[in-house]
Amino acid sequence: MRKTINNIIYNGLYQLLILALPMITVPYVARVLGARVLGTYSYVTSISMFLSYVILMGMNQLGARNIAQSKKDSKSLGKNFIELWKIQLLVGCLVVAVYCLFAIFSDYRKYLLLNIPYLIGFIIDISWLFIGLGEVRKVVVRNTAIKLCSVVLIFIFVKNGNDLGNYILINSLGILVANIIFWVNLKGILTKDSFKGFFAKSIFFKEALILVIPQLAVQFYTNFDSTLVGMIAGPTQLSYYDQSQRIARMLLALITSVSTILMPKMSELRMNKENDEKIAQVLKISLDYTLIISLLFTAVLMVSSAEFVPWFYGKEYTPMINNMFWVSLIMIFIAYGGVLGSQFTLVNGDYKKYSIPSVVGAVFSVVLNIIFAHFWKADGGTAVIIITEFMVCFMRIYIIRKEVNLSELMHEQTKYILAFVLTVLICMNIKITLSSAFMTMVVNSLVVIVVNILMLLLLKTRLTVDVKARGNLLRAHK
Repeated sequence: MRKTINNIIYNGLYQLLILALPMITVPYVARVLGARVLGTYSYVTSISMFLSYVILMGMNQLGARNIAQSKKDSKSLGKNFIELWKIQLLVGCLVVAVYCLFAIFSDYRKYLLLNIPYLIGFIIDISWLFIGLGEVRKVVVRNTAIKLCSVVLIFIFVKNGNDLGNYILINSLGILVANIIFWVNLKGILTKDSFKGFFAKSIFFKEALILVIPQLAVQFYTNFDSTLVGMIAGPTQLSYYDQSQRIARMLLALITSVSTILMPKMSELRMNKENDEKIAQVLKISLDYTLIISLLFTAVLMVSSAEFVPWFYGKEYTPMINNMFWVSLIMIFIAYGGVLGSQFTLVNGDYKKYSIPSVVGAVFSVVLNIIFAHFWKADGGTAVIIITEFMVCFMRIYIIRKEVNLSELMHEQTKYILAFVLTVLICMNIKITLSSAFMTMVVNSLVVIVVNILMLLLLKTRLTVDVKARGNLLRAHK
């Protein structure tokens, strides 16, 4: 358990870094490239990001889960790793070949071709192996070093709108180099026996195919939606739509980092049916605190959005204030539904139930985006992503209603929502305005945090109980 806690801390720190670095680079890039050029970047990368999920073939879930279950058997570990990775290799080669053909005939040929190293990086991405082994520290340290180098290169080589190619190439090569480094740590895992039957069909191919369907479905309304909005509404509107989600999704990565670490641990526990009670306990704690934290982050972003957008992105991006205000709601739906999906449905190996909400959401998103983006541009796209994420989250709850005790699992969570609503209403009406936009945001964010915590304590939620229990434990140690 200590190793799991350490992994959660490492991953949490890494997610904080991922959150911190764009706070440095995005304001700079947004200003030097401008909304239109940044919209072109969003369009190009949305295609590559979608294809990266095709290449991974669900390995972040399937791979980590199988490695976690086989890591105690050194003979099967290497064999299973190769069986899993060769799916990624084959699919990746096919994807890159098709992508190159598409790029050659595209109006954005130069920028699409510069993103090829990005796709190759995902072919050799084996971070899921180390997550399955519980070696999160190795993933964090290497990715941190590469990301810091990328930041330096951006400030050196990206100076104006003509440097979009440099910006794409720096990010693209960063992914490639980071994933090459993972391969130097395979000593002791791979043997000659690991490669036996390499050219035969993988034993995990069917599972991977089933699992990648919801992954791609999710990408239809989290990345491909950007492609649609860009095609229909143009690069400037795409920039407003895409950038308004950026902060929410960065905060979301921090919130969901715990699920990434707990999923392999839950898979280990699931192998022993005697652990059912412990699994239910961990799931309840994870759901409660995921909801509390996501509601808090959403409240902070809503209250600060009017000051944050012009301060962070520049006055050119002022039209997207409303987009950022409302799109922050997706943090709640994605985080909550993600816990049920990864820590319950996936851990149980029920890929069908995991897939259905994502597939329905994908179809719903594509159809509505074609209509909404045409009439309301970025605002229409924002409305669609909020509605879609709410629907997917609701379906994840509904689909497992017979397998869990929902009343127990969701006990007192309405109090968390009430605390959130009251916090937003109070803080929006008592906003403090200072001469500095930055200080205005800092002060109002602190007020949101204090008000939200007070509300949770006054409503006598589990936070009250846990704070008291922690206090009693500290006093006992003294």
